[in-house]
Amino acid sequence: MLLRKYYLIVVLVFLCGCTSEYNLATGKEERLMYGTDKEINLGNAIALQIEKQVKFVTDLDSNARVHKIFDRLAAVSDRQDIIFTVNIIDDDTVNAFSIPGGYVYIHKGLLDKLKEDDQIAGVLAHEIAHITAKHGLKRMQNSYGALLLQIASFGSGEPELAQGVNAIITSLYFAYSREDEYEADELAVKYTQKAGFDPHKMIDVLEVLKAEDEKAPLRQANYFRTHPYPNERIAVVNKTISGKISFRDYLNLIGSDKQ
Repeated sequence: MLLRKYYLIVVLVFLCGCTSEYNLATGKEERLMYGTDKEINLGNAIALQIEKQVKFVTDLDSNARVHKIFDRLAAVSDRQDIIFTVNIIDDDTVNAFSIPGGYVYIHKGLLDKLKEDDQIAGVLAHEIAHITAKHGLKRMQNSYGALLLQIASFGSGEPELAQGVNAIITSLYFAYSREDEYEADELAVKYTQKAGFDPHKMIDVLEVLKAEDEKAPLRQANYFRTHPYPNERIAVVNKTISGKISFRDYLNLIGSDKQ
């Protein structure tokens, strides 16, 4: 009864700050705390902090190549209400990421491993997809909801309850993060196709990431990874492109669920 009372309070407080909107990327009606204007302001603030902490590649040819690919993808994305921006971070990390408001970053370390424009397009399309699906905003929103729920559970005076709620929140957070990656891959296939790139080249990128993943030290069980294993993502991309799943890809997905 006590938990139900606190849960009701949390839900009411949380929902009061949300607005409902239809997301073209996900095809769903979603409740979000941030409208477009607030998202852009948030992204601008984060981008300024990133600029203070990293060095960007200034080579004109590299930037022109990436921007040309990026602009084609942004033009066919499901969001035309924001201005998309891309920058190359000057370090050897094999990574790329995005933040709300339209900002995408690809590290030189990853860019150097991609020889074809179609491969680069796959990476950039994936990051654009995170923005169009508003994954970053949703993760932040989940964090706010989680914080409120934790406050309520701590206020109950029952430490076991607080620990249990925290465990549930942690597992949900990581599970949703993996689903975000799958959804971003599916949208990336859509965007690369619409922009005239070969979506099959996304497999090449995932093979690069797989090789990097195999070099890394052993980590926790797959369920508690914020990103799925490359084999899982390859299976999702193949299924999205062909509309069916091969037996090998099926085994990869089934095997990931057991880890």
